[in-house]
Amino acid sequence: MTHRATRHGIAVGTATAAAALALLSTGVAHAAPDSVTWTDRVASVTRTVSDATPKAGDTITVTTKFERSTSPDLQLNWVKDFHDACLTYVSDSAKLDDGTGAKGVEPYLEIRPGFIAGDFMSTSYRVFVKAAAPVTFTAQYTVGASCTRGTPLSSGTSYMGSLGKGDYNSYGPFITVAKDGDGGGVSTGSLGSLLGTGSSK
Repeated sequence: MTHRATRHGIAVGTATAAAALALLSTGVAHAAPDSVTWTDRVASVTRTVSDATPKAGDTITVTTKFERSTSPDLQLNWVKDFHDACLTYVSDSAKLDDGTGAKGVEPYLEIRPGFIAGDFMSTSYRVFVKAAAPVTFTAQYTVGASCTRGTPLSSGTSYMGSLGKGDYNSYGPFITVAKDGDGGGVSTGSLGSLLGTGSSK
């Protein structure tokens, strides 16, 4: 499922209200990926989670893709991946793919309870986002038993590069941990919560 909202004048990626209402009516859904897209003066960014309704103990993959449609190229200096503190980063899973193959980010990766941050100015390679040549930053997390069940948990990113900085630490996609005993779940809360319009940058 992909969703779009508008925050602070920036166009962001879209799930229809009808789809969100359908989720509200069922309360439970099978595991499925989710994504959100926005564009700023730095890049077009798409964040995707491999399973937006995981169970405690599951491992999920979060991918952030940076794209540009015109020159000049964007050199990425660093990228932060924000996540709920109940998710635990999987060691050595952070990768950067610039189209020439996946490259490891560790040991130049700061690991904190609420985020990880890759420093590409310290790595042996440099990262450039070119027109029609996207760059992806990927990491895996284990869903902890302490995660709140049935409530959307925010995620997001921030980045700094040669063309400026972006701060979107709660833009999503949102992750809703299934209630114990469910095969996978979604929030039965407000429509605004599901669409991500209830939180701010």
